[in-house]
Amino acid sequence: MKKRNYNSKDTKRHKEIGHIASFFSGVAKIQGLPHVFLHETLTDEKGAPAAIVIGFDDNFVEALFFDESFNLENPVFRSFQPFSIPISESFTGRVVDGLSRPKDGMGSIRGKESPVFLQAPQIIDRAPVATPLSTGIKIIDTNLPLGRGQRELIIGDRKLGKSTIAIDTVLNQKNAKPTIHCIYVLCGQKEQKLRNLVSLFKKQNAFLYTTIVAATSESSFAEQYLAPFVGCSIGDYFRDKGEDALIVYDDLSKHAKVYRDISLLLERAPGREAYPGDIFSLHAGLLERAAKLSDEKGGGSLSALPIIETQEGDITSFIPTNIISITDGQIYLENGLFQKGFLPAVNIGLSVSRVGSQAQPKILREVVGGIRLALSQHKELQKLSQLETVASVEAQKKIHRGDLMLELLKQEKHTNITWPEQSVLFYTVEQGLFDDVDKDRWKDFERLLLELLRSSYSDMLEKIKSGVFDEKIKTDIKKIVNDFKQEFLLAKNKEQ
Repeated sequence: MKKRNYNSKDTKRHKEIGHIASFFSGVAKIQGLPHVFLHETLTDEKGAPAAIVIGFDDNFVEALFFDESFNLENPVFRSFQPFSIPISESFTGRVVDGLSRPKDGMGSIRGKESPVFLQAPQIIDRAPVATPLSTGIKIIDTNLPLGRGQRELIIGDRKLGKSTIAIDTVLNQKNAKPTIHCIYVLCGQKEQKLRNLVSLFKKQNAFLYTTIVAATSESSFAEQYLAPFVGCSIGDYFRDKGEDALIVYDDLSKHAKVYRDISLLLERAPGREAYPGDIFSLHAGLLERAAKLSDEKGGGSLSALPIIETQEGDITSFIPTNIISITDGQIYLENGLFQKGFLPAVNIGLSVSRVGSQAQPKILREVVGGIRLALSQHKELQKLSQLETVASVEAQKKIHRGDLMLELLKQEKHTNITWPEQSVLFYTVEQGLFDDVDKDRWKDFERLLLELLRSSYSDMLEKIKSGVFDEKIKTDIKKIVNDFKQEFLLAKNKEQ
């Protein structure tokens, strides 16, 4: 095969015709097309897009066909164009497949053609990640704060709530100002999961700012391979406009398996765990596109939440170690915590956010500054209390406070709590106002207190959100909580 020429003005381009030499499930080897380039779209005789080039060697061009029923006797032709999709604001509120084609029956999407495989922003064009990305999940916002432009891995065994954390983060952007455009990529998941997600987003009005890119397990290899890149291109569009975007990849372990299947069908040499070696490069190029741009480049951001499924908690296998090395931290979900009923089952000790408190709201940082240390001390004191029959009064207080914090970090799914509400809650704990409430009443006390704050003291929460947390507000919080506590305890005693 001749050396490939990437010049689109090649005078011989009208003669470049390819013939399918082998074909299985849309994965093909093609003879001909000597000057084709990587990720170029191939067309059929009518000029319609038919396939995308994903590699080549001395003898064949390797391609993924969009239609697995393509007539193998028909030739394919070069388009001299990279695989592109039309991108515009009109993607918001839509459900599309892995090739950006509508799945919701709401008509076609128009926009400016943009290549799907783009380079990540250069380091010089980036700014430090310092703007909070609130998830509405207490254990994450207090212990593992995220920032706009960050890449945070969500990792754990199946059925531990990885997707729930990502979905709740998307739902929490409903009232974000400025708006955060969300893209939820489903790759290799069941069709039922897509239906449930669409139903939930409709119920929660999340489609006002969200796009779903869905390539389910029934979809073609081409769709499943391209879906994360299509979703990322939509996020790039908002980022480059100077706006904020959030993308969820659910999940990249299934995407890696799809790429492994494609590579094995193409007879590429398998590497560790039979994955091709370039899977690292593929995911690195994808996740590096998440960034906070400098003011000179518009100041937009794209945050990424990739999800990885582990087997029996093994984070040392090939794909988890790859993604851990690319991301800015991980949220690790543990099976043992899940079985104990601690939800979300986030192991704070094995989880980390490398951006950390730089991206945490100042007031929340002030209130929960010592929470990780307090929880660590609580864990050690619990071990000691199991060995000794009598613990000191001080130790008993610390154990009690640790139990309370752990209880408050529990949260049911789809019940988002804003960071100003979290600030009030944990300030209340810090001041010892929960200490004389019985353990079995903590959950009800927290729920009713939050309802009171939302219904009667929303103006105070707005002041906290704007950065006000002076002595007057602290005094008001103490008075509100003490008055409420008296009524709460009185009502509970009457019930008994």
